Amino acid sequence: MCDDKASGKPGRLSRIVDEVKSGCEDATDKIKVTDLLSIIGDKSLLPAMLLPALIVATPLSGIPGVSSVGGLIIALFSFELIFNFREIYLPKKLRSHSIDPDKLSRSIDRITPIIKWIDKHSRSRIQFLFHRPFIWIPQLVCLLTGLSMPFLEFVPFSSSIAAIGVTLLVISMLTEDGLFFLLAVLPYVFGIYLIV
Repeated sequence: MCDDKASGKPGRLSRIVDEVKSGCEDATDKIKVTDLLSIIGDKSLLPAMLLPALIVATPLSGIPGVSSVGGLIIALFSFELIFNFREIYLPKKLRSHSIDPDKLSRSIDRITPIIKWIDKHSRSRIQFLFHRPFIWIPQLVCLLTGLSMPFLEFVPFSSSIAAIGVTLLVISMLTEDGLFFLLAVLPYVFGIYLIV
């Protein structure tokens, strides 16, 4: 991360978003989950989990089924993280789901400034949180959040708020920045407040 910032090159998070946007621009029809995974790489669990979290965090969550599919993918990837899977496994049914590339591209445009800001300000902090047994906490929270998203789809905005929490947790694990780990608590508190 430090080298990227010093050289002016985009950071890790920005590169993930740029690669997905480029994939959307190259798509001639609906872009499938399996296409997005091939863009990111089949051994990159954290970036792969970041993608559905970002999608559900945007207005795309208003499309019926997006929150449910995104949540199930997040839950499955979280399970694979906890048990140290070497490669991404995703059932064929989930891989075949697709989304309009133009809508995805527009949503990415909205979050790109935020991602760039995070890239610029994230650094290694409170690193003990990212070693066992503490690392199981964000992974387990992501798992439970993903499993809850199909049900949260019936409560307006709740799935997006939960996805913001997952996004912050995944970003904290990608950058090993404990500050984002602590910030992830806020969406969960707000989401619980809304539901109650």
